[in-house]
Amino acid sequence: MKIVMVGAGSIAFTPSLVSGFATDPRYRGATLGFVDVNAEPLDLVARFARRASNEFGMDWTVEVSTDRRDVLPGADVVTAAIGVGGVDAWELDVGIPYRHGFIQPVGDTAGPGGLFRALRHIPVLVAVGRDMERLCPGATFYNFTNPLTVLTQAVNRLTRTPCVGLCVGPDLTWDHVCRVVGVEKKRTRAVLGGLNHLHWLLDFRIDGQDAMPVFAAALDELEGDGAKMEAFRAKYGGLAKRPQEPQGSQPLCVGLFRRFGAYPGPGDGHVAEFFPQLIRSTVTNLDRFQGEAIRHVRESYPKMTQKMKVLADGSAELNTEAFAREMAWEHTQLLGILASQQDDLNQTYYVNIPNRGHIHNLPDGVPVEVPARVDAAGLHPYALGDLPKALVPVLAQRAAVLEIAIEAAMEGSRRKAVQALCNDAYCTDLDAAERCVDELLKAEAHLLPNFK
Repeated sequence: MKIVMVGAGSIAFTPSLVSGFATDPRYRGATLGFVDVNAEPLDLVARFARRASNEFGMDWTVEVSTDRRDVLPGADVVTAAIGVGGVDAWELDVGIPYRHGFIQPVGDTAGPGGLFRALRHIPVLVAVGRDMERLCPGATFYNFTNPLTVLTQAVNRLTRTPCVGLCVGPDLTWDHVCRVVGVEKKRTRAVLGGLNHLHWLLDFRIDGQDAMPVFAAALDELEGDGAKMEAFRAKYGGLAKRPQEPQGSQPLCVGLFRRFGAYPGPGDGHVAEFFPQLIRSTVTNLDRFQGEAIRHVRESYPKMTQKMKVLADGSAELNTEAFAREMAWEHTQLLGILASQQDDLNQTYYVNIPNRGHIHNLPDGVPVEVPARVDAAGLHPYALGDLPKALVPVLAQRAAVLEIAIEAAMEGSRRKAVQALCNDAYCTDLDAAERCVDELLKAEAHLLPNFK
């Protein structure tokens, strides 16, 4: 098997994926291809992979290049975790709109930050998909890059390469609900569906019984009313009493759940960017909320990079299994999907794929986040039917903007970029939106070659 990682310099993704491969005998003798335009992190990852191969007897062939066309030929699986402009560009995506009144806790999916991340990344991923048509036409393209929905749509619409978007979000939401309730995940079943970074928990069961009322009671308990939850503990047994959710409160998600009857995820940071009109009335500390994701990255990535350096140069013990657990994130889905397909395991994972009746009341062709069964024949998405009517408007509105953003990116159209932002829920002032687009275009001109 040959697996090629585009954007291999991603310190949050590639090392953990390599660690996962190094602990799985299925990948003994595999070819791993690493591609990144930045030679320094590319060399770091390649040295780590070669050390893992040698110390764990994996006998890998490691191919490395700053030009993906050197590495793509013959690939079976291609992944993308790119960041055009890196963290500095992300800072612009979040910081410039803030001066125009846009509060973005993450800035990678909706709003001006999501739009400009899309404008930078769409042409690159479409180019990768087109190269794959020629160089590895049988390969599947797994995209981890944000904004995941519009990028996955662009590749599927503009190339013949099948593209699947992967995000750990649904599992994070499921884990969060289990922690709030105080139940072991293995006792539960959950059904989630929607768009990436705004999926909805539609059904939650403990020991096969409807547990949405249990979750509602657990949320009441976190707010000081524990009467109903005590009754549920007596009914189910083994539910731990928790004074608070370790990941902190999610007031927007909870408020939407109480009114809509479905719980959104994966957390207020992402969900708020689909409901920006509710941020100021829901979030108490706006200064802390603004840009919270990028602050976390600025704090954590240097430590991860330093750890990778000592592992790559051989000055620290290499325990890939422990490292894979420590770094567990989106890569765990890919490892599971590949194993389920190779061994015909019939396991279920959440994927983002073009809607073909999987969610009846969302547009056909738009990538939806749904569960899919994986066996030797590939991915088999579950049909979730109609989402509750109250959930549809925000998702349909977001889906309707995707094509405008794709056209803006591919054509280098300022006019369509402005139109995309003016159609975003963030826009409350047409002039402010246009000024924001112009300032971002000027600041990121070197990263947007189509806008000349």
